[in-house]
Amino acid sequence: MQFSRNWLKDFIDLTISTEEICSQLTMAGVEVDGYDSFNSKITGKDSIIKLDITPNRGDCFSVYGVARELAVINNLKLKHPKFKSIESSFIEDLRIKVCKEAPIYVGRSIKNINLKTKTLPLVAERLALSDQKLIDPVVDITNYILLELGQPLHAFDRDKLEGNINVRKAKKDENLILLDDQEINLSPDCLVISDEKKSIALAGIMGGKNTCVTANTKSIFLESAFFKPSVIRGRARRFGFQTDASIRFERGVDYKIQELAVEKASEILHETVGGEFGVIQESKLIKELPKARKISLDLVRANKILGTNITSIKAKKYLKGLGMNPRCSSRKLDLTCPSWRYDIEIEADLIEELARMEGYDSLPTVSLEPKLTIKSESKEKAISASLVSEGFSEVINYSFISEDDEIVFGESKKMVEVENPISQNMRYMRSSLFPGLINTFIHNLNNGLESQKLFEIGSVFGHKKSKKPSERTRISGLIYGDVSPIHWLDKPRKVNFYDAKGIIEKIVSSFDVAINFDPKSSDFFHPGISSTIYNNSKEIGLLGALSPNISGKLGLKEDVFLFSLDIEELKTKTLQKFTKFSKFPSTQRDLAFVVDKDITSHELSALIKSKGGKDLNNLDLFDVYEGKGVDDGKKSIAISLTWQSSKGTLLDSDIDKVVEKIVNSVKKELDGDLRN
Repeated sequence: MQFSRNWLKDFIDLTISTEEICSQLTMAGVEVDGYDSFNSKITGKDSIIKLDITPNRGDCFSVYGVARELAVINNLKLKHPKFKSIESSFIEDLRIKVCKEAPIYVGRSIKNINLKTKTLPLVAERLALSDQKLIDPVVDITNYILLELGQPLHAFDRDKLEGNINVRKAKKDENLILLDDQEINLSPDCLVISDEKKSIALAGIMGGKNTCVTANTKSIFLESAFFKPSVIRGRARRFGFQTDASIRFERGVDYKIQELAVEKASEILHETVGGEFGVIQESKLIKELPKARKISLDLVRANKILGTNITSIKAKKYLKGLGMNPRCSSRKLDLTCPSWRYDIEIEADLIEELARMEGYDSLPTVSLEPKLTIKSESKEKAISASLVSEGFSEVINYSFISEDDEIVFGESKKMVEVENPISQNMRYMRSSLFPGLINTFIHNLNNGLESQKLFEIGSVFGHKKSKKPSERTRISGLIYGDVSPIHWLDKPRKVNFYDAKGIIEKIVSSFDVAINFDPKSSDFFHPGISSTIYNNSKEIGLLGALSPNISGKLGLKEDVFLFSLDIEELKTKTLQKFTKFSKFPSTQRDLAFVVDKDITSHELSALIKSKGGKDLNNLDLFDVYEGKGVDDGKKSIAISLTWQSSKGTLLDSDIDKVVEKIVNSVKKELDGDLRN
């Protein structure tokens, strides 16, 4: 949309430069494409202002709408559109019937017009500056009103109308030839204007060829209507075009200016083409008009969100200028949305209006301090989301279990007994989540669910020195069956210990925890496929396959893997500081150590890290071997080490010294040797 700057003077007394106007509109959220200055023969020094109106701001698709915005920003009085009412000389014998999709229809007949006259110079210039082609005085004036007020008008050749006007839904397979000679096939969801014998226009979009104004036209019927946006939206694009009228109607026009538009157009028509003017006719369905939305604004909350200190007086001035008539109610402002603002629906929209009127450039700038923290209550959500992404299903079980379950999976010496149990099977408070998981697993298995991934987050209980039992929050899980659903591209594989270990490692990766695994575990786990999980030297969880004894009693043919973590031991991460990448090359060495079988890779890795120096930035275990070439009771652990300095290139001699230190330490502390 583009228009003459001097056109704005019809509604506001602006003294600021065009550049400032564009800046103000930009800071108010109205996108400006630019402006061009020139000298007008009629109005003198002038500029063309070019805007790119966003879809939500249908109210700014007019000069009057833009003037309303600038009036509020500059604290200027807005002049309402003026017109000289043209006296009626006859009553038209024409009835108008509307429907709920078109609740307002205003029309006026004008006889004996002279289309051989030229469009008024001022109207012609403003249309040309708005990139509108001059067609004839009648069409030019309807385009002029559309640009000035945002209300589309359409003129029919009155002598081509056959009977009364009916606004209705199109009939199935009904055809219409449009002004551009395109013939369209209408569907029942299209709204049309028709007389008693034919359709004469695609409502709100384009008129029909059969009733268009020509050079021979002597009388016209001027239409001004309100169509609901939903019935116009998308219809023009369906037929491969878009019009200035459809752009406005589909965004919503002011439903209180239809008669004003006819009066204003009548004044200019009377001056241009003369004629005799009939009585203005109006058909209205009041119940179908948009309901004025009532919204409350908490100014304290608005200022907190915006970081401003807008006073009640200032806020009321802004909102009143925007046509909302605010009223104070305790600490809130109660407002009624104006008829031209379809985009304001909730309080957040009103807060945005205050921001616009203040100017986005006036809002305070606040520096953001990045923090990466996980609140205690959000730990559970983070873990839950992580497990769900891996295909797990969450279960919720009772906190009460039987004595047998507690003896098997809990710590029987610390059993917390309930004084009034619901039943004997719920006599004790659980000290582990495993019983509930296993019972759910067995139930699912008996119902045909072969592969399962389950988890539960909940409280476990135990005795302590005080009278009240202790309570801890844990996450426990169970894996059984195939790793993933059967797929024609992949061979099926059963879950193993390392699948469960990987789940544990993924969970703790979001927290500030350095875990290690110790083969020693609980009695209900398989002695060779289980471990205790430590954070440094503190036990925080368990992992392993269910013992063969328990699996046999349950009738299981495959291993069931269980894991558990104490959530309260998972410390939150803090945001790590950025470290520049080194521009110097790295050096890599591969070392294989032969150690006793009971030495874990974690022990070996920890020792190497402590002796590897500050420039050791990566350690990868890539092989564990037992067999030929390695003595009985021994194993080979191969580790890849990478050094890189940020200060300079490391020499081979420097790395050799560090490697020698590592080898000597492994020999001394772990009784290990380099493998030949």
